[in-house]
Amino acid sequence: MSAIRKIIKIDEGLCNGCKLCIPNCPEGALQIIDGKARLISDLFCDGLGACIGHCPQGAITVEERNAEPYAEAKVMENIVKKGENTTRAHLIHLLDHGEKDLYEQAVAFLKSNALPNPCETQTMEPAHHGGCPGSRIRELKPAAKTPAQATGVAKVARESNLQTWPIQLHLMALPAFE
Repeated sequence: MSAIRKIIKIDEGLCNGCKLCIPNCPEGALQIIDGKARLISDLFCDGLGACIGHCPQGAITVEERNAEPYAEAKVMENIVKKGENTTRAHLIHLLDHGEKDLYEQAVAFLKSNALPNPCETQTMEPAHHGGCPGSRIRELKPAAKTPAQATGVAKVARESNLQTWPIQLHLMALPAFE
């Protein structure tokens, strides 16, 4: 039973088979076949496009088309075979894209197969409005002061007021010197 949904599309004319998209598709929807990236199953593509930003040729896009429904249980069967780190990366990927229902399906798969959830000991918060980990806003808290620092015995040259990461810097053009 197919339905209209978002799914990746690979332009074979642009794809050079560099394989950079492969590790960025934890669902296992992509393989290099005959020197080109190929979508091997609609069932595995979540349509979120985590692979897109890693294609230096711009060969991968997301389109809406008639496709088999994404199957989180099928994806989890593949992912758990790749180990704890891949399972963790997939779960984080789902949350980073706001896919809480799929995350719950993945956790239910782990529980029904008596497998540990590698994220239970970690805080699992979505990154930033559906962004990926590289764009996650982080709040930096100053380290607690030692008793010597609190009393002013040890002097710190300069304390940072930086509160979030990543930051954006703007460079200014300086006048030419002769």
